[in-house]
Amino acid sequence: MPAKLFKLPGRALLAGLATAFMTTACAPDLMQVGISRDLDSYMDRVAKNCGNMYINGFQVWVLAQGESADASYQEYFLDQASMLLYGTITPEQYIADMSGYFDDESPRGKKTYQCIIAQLPQNAPALPKAYREVMKAAPQVSGND
Repeated sequence: MPAKLFKLPGRALLAGLATAFMTTACAPDLMQVGISRDLDSYMDRVAKNCGNMYINGFQVWVLAQGESADASYQEYFLDQASMLLYGTITPEQYIADMSGYFDDESPRGKKTYQCIIAQLPQNAPALPKAYREVMKAAPQVSGND
């Protein structure tokens, strides 16, 4: 009986670690929202300059500023924005991922994606130090990986 007691917590611990690793590997800075000046500054520019635009039925400022009623869409938006900001996906990959996830390949959606891309700084900031090793172990080439 004691052997069974140790199997469950070990499996639960491994599952928890795997989930944490996969979440962190997706967006190196997503867990830093509100802490990272790079991502916060980028989201502020996006909200200011593209905020009145739409991706499908979502207004961009709502997604960029954490006001979304649907957390899964906001998390995906921030995940993709973070990968775009840090250069782990290309603008072309960003557009493909976003248009697929939000089901918006409309001219209005494409104009919105271009506006978001236009807010990028001239040079991608360095990956946050805490995530460099994670990105080496599980590099992200697309939000759909």
